[in-house]
Amino acid sequence: MPMNERSRPVDTSVAARPSPPTTRNPIARRRILQRELAVRGAVSVAELSAILGASAATVRRDLEALAREGIVERGHGGAAARAARPAEEALAIRERKDVEAKRSIARATAAMIREGETIFLNDGSTVMALARELASSELELFVVTCAVNVAQLLAENPRLTVCLLGGFVRRSSLATSGPFAEGMLEQFNADLAVLSSDAFSAADGMSFANADDGLLSRRMAMRAKRCVAMVTSAKFSWTARLTGVPIAEIDVVVTDSLPPTLRDALAAADVAVVTAPISPVHSSRTGRP
Repeated sequence: MPMNERSRPVDTSVAARPSPPTTRNPIARRRILQRELAVRGAVSVAELSAILGASAATVRRDLEALAREGIVERGHGGAAARAARPAEEALAIRERKDVEAKRSIARATAAMIREGETIFLNDGSTVMALARELASSELELFVVTCAVNVAQLLAENPRLTVCLLGGFVRRSSLATSGPFAEGMLEQFNADLAVLSSDAFSAADGMSFANADDGLLSRRMAMRAKRCVAMVTSAKFSWTARLTGVPIAEIDVVVTDSLPPTLRDALAAADVAVVTAPISPVHSSRTGRP
């Protein structure tokens, strides 16, 4: 099957799903509910009822049970995944910036990933957008990541084998770093490193505010056959403190929009560009991602 057909994200809407038999086991039902909420953020009772093939009353009882455990937050007519850690609130703020650009970039990047590949992922809100695409796909992949939240989401899909790099967890990003993470990473060889950074330029490549982020990202790029940089256009307007992945290590840049001068510079450096434009109605920016 062609690569783009195997890597196309699966439509998670209720209309696209076959009607499953009723799931009678409450533990199995609640696992499915947790997976749907983890992947989609918030889901209505009607949608969950169709997904499970269970009555609305059964779904409400399951959601109430999960809410008592602190796993979900109940709302009118549905439920939402609950952020259990303070760090997730800061991540949620970043995820609300350039939302449509990140989704477009994530979809275009997911279409480049092939069945059976080993993938490196660093951390960040753009990487989280890609994780949502992969979590709802039918691809079988081996994913190595330093992001706790990314690993947790991907682990909901049984077709994905996920390795979370050990190390010290940074509270602000829920990413692991340090000698333990670096030592684990050295054991893996990847087909593709898919990375996001704080800033990007033709002169400096991918730059980072945090030294550990930059170091681990560069090791990922070096240990992968190919390196893809996911970059929202807002990141082209500035340079972060440290260069992590130089332009020579990058094979492809996926972005929502690219300045002409940078396009020429990337072409001269033999870096391919994939543009995933967004609708003008969603193109307003609200600050640095």
